[in-house]
Amino acid sequence: MKKYLPYLSILILFILLLGGYNTAYANHYVSSLKDSTKTKVKGIAKISDTRSNKPSYIKKGVKVNFVPFNPNEDRFGGNFFDISAKTIVMPNDDKVLNNVKVYPNPVSDLLNLTYRVNKDANVTIKIMDVLGNEIATLLSERIAAGEQTSSFNIASRLNSGFYFVRFNVGNETVIKRISVL
Repeated sequence: MKKYLPYLSILILFILLLGGYNTAYANHYVSSLKDSTKTKVKGIAKISDTRSNKPSYIKKGVKVNFVPFNPNEDRFGGNFFDISAKTIVMPNDDKVLNNVKVYPNPVSDLLNLTYRVNKDANVTIKIMDVLGNEIATLLSERIAAGEQTSSFNIASRLNSGFYFVRFNVGNETVIKRISVL
């Protein structure tokens, strides 16, 4: 260890000298920079590029083209809002299954389901566990269009835990999570 002590002291001295030089150089460099925020235009600070080698397109100014927001126009093709008529025109909703509600949640014995079917369709309602395994089929039949309400007694079928209620109507699927006490 005594053998390396002179080399270690020289290394520490070199690091201290180098660190002092970098600090002095940094202070000199920072003090030589121009502050472009000091230029005032009517009480507002103006920021300008003071570089001598700035690109030519910046010397001439930067032009930005943008399209202002128009609340009357949908960027994807239709008009959702007709301001002059003061009505809201909604896009076509081709969903067959809407307004799905599962209550109460958490459930202990009786599970209530409400949903709207827009046209006559085959409806399948299943209970799945968290791994995706089918536990029970609550409903599998053709249902007429309209608001539907169903109640199912699940007290003897399910243990306590988390499950999913899966609604299949045509090619649409809606999944709701339930907690069984």
